[in-house]
Parts: sequence; structure tokens; C-alpha cells
Amino acid sequence: MEPIASKDLAILTNETGNGAVKPATPSIATKKQPPKRKKPTGTPQSPPANDASAGTNTKTDIEHANTMNGEQVPGSSPGDGTPNAKKQKKKQSEEGKESSGKKQKPSGKQVRFHIKLYSTPKPPTTSTAVGITKKKKAKVQLQTVAATGVGAGSERHKQQNGTTPVPMKKPSKKNRSAKVNGSVGLRPTSVVAPLKRTVQVKPEPKTQSKTSTDTGTALHELDSVTIGRQTFAWMIGPGTTVEEFMRIYWERKPLLVQRNDRTYYDGLLSRAMIDEMLRTNNIEYTKNIDITSYRDGQRETHNPDGRVLPPDLWHFYGTGCSVRMLNPQTYLRSVYELNVKLQEFFHCMTGANFYLTPPGSQGFAPHYDDIEAFVLQIEGRKRWRLYGPRTPQEVLARVSSANLSQDEISGPPILDVVLEAGDMLYFPRGCIHQAATVPGAHSLHITVSMYQRNSWADLFEQMLPIALASAADEEATLREGLPLDLHQHFGIVHSDGTSAERRRLIVRMRAMFDKLFSDAAIDAAVDQLAKRFQHDALPPLVDFGEWDDTVYGAGNYVFRPDGTVECARPIDDRSSVRLLRRNILRLVSEEEKLRIYYHTDNSREYHQYEANFLELDHETALGVELLIKMYPRYVLVSSLPVEDRLEFIRSLWEKGLIVCRRPVVDPDTSIATSASTP
Repeated sequence: MEPIASKDLAILTNETGNGAVKPATPSIATKKQPPKRKKPTGTPQSPPANDASAGTNTKTDIEHANTMNGEQVPGSSPGDGTPNAKKQKKKQSEEGKESSGKKQKPSGKQVRFHIKLYSTPKPPTTSTAVGITKKKKAKVQLQTVAATGVGAGSERHKQQNGTTPVPMKKPSKKNRSAKVNGSVGLRPTSVVAPLKRTVQVKPEPKTQSKTSTDTGTALHELDSVTIGRQTFAWMIGPGTTVEEFMRIYWERKPLLVQRNDRTYYDGLLSRAMIDEMLRTNNIEYTKNIDITSYRDGQRETHNPDGRVLPPDLWHFYGTGCSVRMLNPQTYLRSVYELNVKLQEFFHCMTGANFYLTPPGSQGFAPHYDDIEAFVLQIEGRKRWRLYGPRTPQEVLARVSSANLSQDEISGPPILDVVLEAGDMLYFPRGCIHQAATVPGAHSLHITVSMYQRNSWADLFEQMLPIALASAADEEATLREGLPLDLHQHFGIVHSDGTSAERRRLIVRMRAMFDKLFSDAAIDAAVDQLAKRFQHDALPPLVDFGEWDDTVYGAGNYVFRPDGTVECARPIDDRSSVRLLRRNILRLVSEEEKLRIYYHTDNSREYHQYEANFLELDHETALGVELLIKMYPRYVLVSSLPVEDRLEFIRSLWEKGLIVCRRPVVDPDTSIATSASTP
């Protein structure tokens, strides 16, 4: 369901003749990418990269989290497809060939505001760290408000500041339709509507019951990270707690959970669900599904062109081929719900693949991946053999391997086990694995993957350029010229040298490196990783209990017989608000500006659209900071340290970023209190 755009709640804007925001009027411009039809590229037999029995492998991000674009759009016929995304670049496997042709990134349109699109992060500059410093100075003015809690009003804030923050700006909606096979198709649903009675993944009754009963808090009012933790506890439980898993197994060694409960993952996936998905969605070979086989030590890919229809897929399956789907969460609500909850707990891109293998066959060659893999056995049985990393460099590998031959695997397996339906197997990055069905049994499993490019090395890759640029501005010693004899003491020829001058220069360089590390650089680097998450993340799944208190709910407007539309649920100072999810947005300082990156407008198809962000001034950022720090508690609108509080809240509400409890007036006392709508 698309967020509702309201004329009644439209934000007043100040524009110049060319559509750019006036400099004297800060706060919000929206950055949004329209969808674009994918051009056919590649050859019919273009094979994907390695088996992602662990989730991603060398297809990189598109295999790991091709996580967006959802179920069939309401109102479309079963045969209609959703808009195709620009194709992600894929790494070439040793036996494969690279797809021909390159996709051009869609360009943005000028719509009331100057639109800036960011397909890839720009190189960090000193302005990032400087912006954080400016924000910290502005933040000092919030201390009184924070000390007195949410009851502090904006009048006090104005007296402390001596300034009046300018309200946020609300741009007009863009045309979000796209051409699909000669017809106009709607943009894929981002936020999925809740259902009162929906087929849910089997819950973990003890954990969820304890949370909602002992604390007296409804499930949808809990911290989204807590809900994600409960979901993860169910996925790996019940014999292993989250604490035990993170302390003993996470990134260290495999974990095998044998439950002797074939129904444990019921409702998550089935062959019948796969068949229905193929009939009601435009699923494509190579982009979504691979048909593979592994015989006599050779892996082959048998992808034809075009849409995947049930007769073709079941024919391939019947002839002994394996089926891999790269992004079931895009089309299957059950898998999407699992991933969207886990991404809150792990705060990183969380993806899934499923693998359907006929009896007595193997679909993929041995390999290792660059993700943490959780194998959930749904149907049938499958034999897994795990091998430890061959070299220290393969421990917690940052890049997936090519297909390996049996001769390249040294030593016996560290684990050789047959997974039954309801079992789970975890193994860390760099763990070599291969899987095959056993005679007389097929296999259907889901691999949930996470923590790709989420290591200390990835953080330092972001931090060092920022730190170096900032330190070079402040430290004159870093701007001094290199010694004239530097080349006589360093380089491959002199790498075994032990001269006193070489040792002295090494000590001097290490001292300079110590000056690079600053709190501002670390903050800016972490913000950049969090910004990447906002682009990668699945759009949120709104719970039924909070649905009507968001922009997505029904009853926000009254449609009168005379043709007028009135806002039936206005927001005022007596309303109370909180963020929809803990990680729903990220406040980032870059290019001497403050921006909110968010993922409510993301598609369920991975990177179908460009990153979304809003720009705001330093004073308005204090209101965002208060909402972030108070989550999951509600904050009275009247207590926000923002001058035009209503415009500020309406801007966030119209983007689906907050839950807003409207005031309810007690008829006996005529006193307005804040309460959620039943």
C-alpha cells in the first residue's frame, strides 16, 4: 500500500522560480528515484555465480538481499508483472560468462524541489566531521529539554536558542508508474498491509507471551529490536538461547539444531506456495530463479529466457535439476516478514534464498560465502558436509569463493549431517560447504543470510578517508613534505632493510597515524554504514495494532458527498508520537548538510530505487534526535524542541516514519488525553 498523500496535511512550501528551495527556508527536500524497466541483457545460458547454499556467494548483493518488490499489486491481473529493477552487477564465476550490456542508472526528475540522487556514496570530506561538530554545538541547547523529559515545551526551547527553527518542507509526489510490457504498471507495494488473521510463521510462545504478559505491553508497542530478537530466538531455538549463540557460535563455529519437529517451519515456504507465486507474479530466469545441476564435478546452469511458469520449472525439477530463487522475500509474505524482523535486530541487510532439489542430486559445487548463513530445512532431507577454512585469509572471508573441486578441499569434513524437515544449520563466513539430497528424498530449504560487508575492515574503509581529510586540515605535520631519502629506505627492494633511518621513519609514521583517530571520524563512518543500511533495508511491516495510527491506516479522511475530502484525524499539540521502528531512519551529516535517510519508500526488490533522504536544518534535527533517543516511548508534540512542531510532525508522518496517537477528549471532564486508536 502506498503512503497516503494528503492535501489537508500538505506542508506549505517556499519555492524559487527554478524549483529550488530558497536558502532562507531550511528543512525538507525529498530525494526519490522513479522506477525503470530492465533491459534484457546477457545470453540464454548465462550462468549465475556460485551456489548460495549459504545465501549469497559471488552474485554479491543481488543474491544476498534481492529483498524487495512484493506480492502481486492489488488490482492487477495474475499475469501482470511488476516493474523490473535495474539489474545489479554480478561477479563472474569461473565457469560462467558475464552478462553483456550495462544498465544505465535512472536519472531523477525535477519536481518542485531540487532533487539530488546518490547511486553510490560520494567520497567523504571534512565537511562530514565538521557537520557533526556543528550539530554537537546545537545539541547543547537541548540539554535542558532532555533533563526535564518530554514535558518540556517549545517556548522554553525558543528562549534558550534565541532563534526560530524553520518548518520542514514537503515536496509533491512523483509519478511512480512504469511501463511494463507495453502497459502501465503500478509501483510495487512497499509497506505491506497487516492482516487481522494471517498465516504466520510458527511463533515462539514462551518468549512472546512473557514479553506481552509480564510487562503489560502490546507486541506492537515493543522496541522493534526486541521483536527482532524474539524472532531470531525462535529461528535458532529452543535449545540454544540468543546469548549462548552469540557467545559460543557466532562467527566461530557451526551450530546444528535437530528438533524432531517436521512442522517447525510450517507456513514459511512449500512447493504449493512456489507454484502459486509463479502463477501470480512475473518471475524471471536468471534475475530471480536459476536452474542448475552438478554432475561429475561440473556445475551447469540451464536458464532459458523470459518468465518462469510452473510447467517449465516442474519439468526441469523432474529431470533432476535444482531450483534456486534469489529473492523469495520479494514475493512471499512469510519470508519477507521473517527477514524484516531480523534486519532490525542485526541492523544490517538480511536476505534469503530458497533451494529446491530433487531426490538423489546436487545442484551446486563446494564453495564458501561472505555471509553468515542459517539453513532452515523446510521439506525432505539433505546431507550437508562442512569443511574448515583452508588458509587464515579464508577465516571470516570478505569475498565469496569460486566453485571448488573435491581435490581443492583438504581434510575430512568438520560436520557431516543429514538435515530433516524442521532442523536448522548455521555456519560462519568462509566455511566451505556442499549439500546433496539423499536417495528417495527431495529437499526444500531456505538460507537466511546476513552480515555481508559488515566487519571492522568495512568500518575502517569508511573512517580512514574521513579521518585523514579532517586530520590533514588540523595537523600541520601531516602536510609536511616527504623526506628526500624516503624512496631509498622503503619499497619492495628495501623491505628487508634494517637501517636506523628506516626504523626512525616507521616510528614517525605510526605517530602520525595515531592522530587520525577521532570521535568525529568514527561517528561519521558509522553513519555512513547506517546510511547504506537504509538503502539496503526491506520496507517495514506495519503491525495491525499500530496500523491506524500511521499514514497507511484507514479512516484518516472523510469523503463527503459534495466531493470534498476532509482530514478526519488531525495532528495537534496534544498528540503523542514515536518513530515507527528504531532503525527506520538515520540522521547523517554530509556535504555540510544534515539529512535523514530512511527506508519506508524502499521496494521489496533490492535497490530498485535510489536512496531516499530528507534535508533539514540543525534546529529541526534536534526534534529528530529527541524522537530517536526516546524510542519506543511516545513524545508529546507540544514538547518537541522545534519551532513549527506541527509541520515537522506532519512531514515525518506523511513519509510513514512515525506512529501518531491522536488526543481523545473525555466527555465528562473535557480534558484531552493521548491514546491510540482501537
